Amino acid sequence: MNLALKKQFIKQYANNYIETAVSEATPHKLVEMLYDGAIKNMNLAKVFIEHKNLGKKSEHINKALSIINALRAGVDMDKGAEVAGNLYDLYDYCYRRLFEASVKNDITLLDEVLEHIISISQAWKQMPDNIKRVSKAQVDQMSV
Repeated sequence: MNLALKKQFIKQYANNYIETAVSEATPHKLVEMLYDGAIKNMNLAKVFIEHKNLGKKSEHINKALSIINALRAGVDMDKGAEVAGNLYDLYDYCYRRLFEASVKNDITLLDEVLEHIISISQAWKQMPDNIKRVSKAQVDQMSV
């Protein structure tokens, strides 16, 4: 098997794996995957800033910005009251600081955002198992 064919096979396998993981995930797991993706992309952006590969830096910063925007958009302000408002504000702050880090190629700003997202991610992962296993249908029933 030639190298190009191997790369295509690996990419297709990875895409199928991700699609399967997402389709079978609970709402809690989906958010956990978003945090992991944001952290991974910000860490990669740091490496590319250090290596002065600004094209790749931008690619990974943009992915992280999209994820943080999705997390911010997913905050239910009606159900979450003050906690939801605080979380929304923190996502908004992280989004703005990450954008600034990208413009300035500033690893210190990037580390600040990473610290916030890692803290939220760790708290999210510490939720009790009975909450983690709630399905989308169960979440929808709670909304009624």
